[in-house]
Amino acid sequence: MYERFADEYAAHAEVSPHNALYDRPAVLGLAGDVRGMTVFDAACGPGFYAAELQERGARVLGCDASPRFVELARERTGGRADLRVHDLAEPLDWVPDGTADLAVLALAIHYLDDRVALLEELRRILAPGGALVLSTEHPTAKWLRLGGSYFDVEPVEESLSDERDWPIRAWRMPLTDICAEFRRAGFLIDELLEPRPVPEMAESHPEDHALLNQVPAFVAFRLIPRPGSAEAPA
Repeated sequence: MYERFADEYAAHAEVSPHNALYDRPAVLGLAGDVRGMTVFDAACGPGFYAAELQERGARVLGCDASPRFVELARERTGGRADLRVHDLAEPLDWVPDGTADLAVLALAIHYLDDRVALLEELRRILAPGGALVLSTEHPTAKWLRLGGSYFDVEPVEESLSDERDWPIRAWRMPLTDICAEFRRAGFLIDELLEPRPVPEMAESHPEDHALLNQVPAFVAFRLIPRPGSAEAPA
């Protein structure tokens, strides 16, 4: 979806308050100390998370469906991360079992039709004791924007930006369904975070800062494999 406007989006996300001062700090905070770890960045986009994880001492590998995003991410990581063009709707057959100490999936799971299949693949590539950190649009934010029933489960086509023609297709669903899919894929929720904007946003984007302190835009999770789930996901 992003290939047509990859460069525009990369420039936007580098400084956008919702990306740079809201989601990235939340996701990287849940990731914790990654020194010496192997981290798989699923849907790496233009490489902002990969570059920061690498800067913090992780060995990074990952993928994105957009060739231009992968090109930008390789540039941003100085060619030191193993980043490939790969659609997450397909199995990660190039990643052996138990490869990653941590997997990161930022603002992307809502694009997948079969989210459980992807989550199962990410669980498969985790080493013992590993974790998955992911973020997605908060279902309340989607409901307030789109109307209808909060409990609707359906794909929605809209623009990623009110000011730009950036068409996307993403699923809406209530928090109950989101969490049920985690369990079906063999994960338990270790931590759930409804982020607050970082203090710097109050100076650079005061209106966004005020709104995000009243209504969450995203929600983030740290997931761990459920004991005994490797053989028979429920």
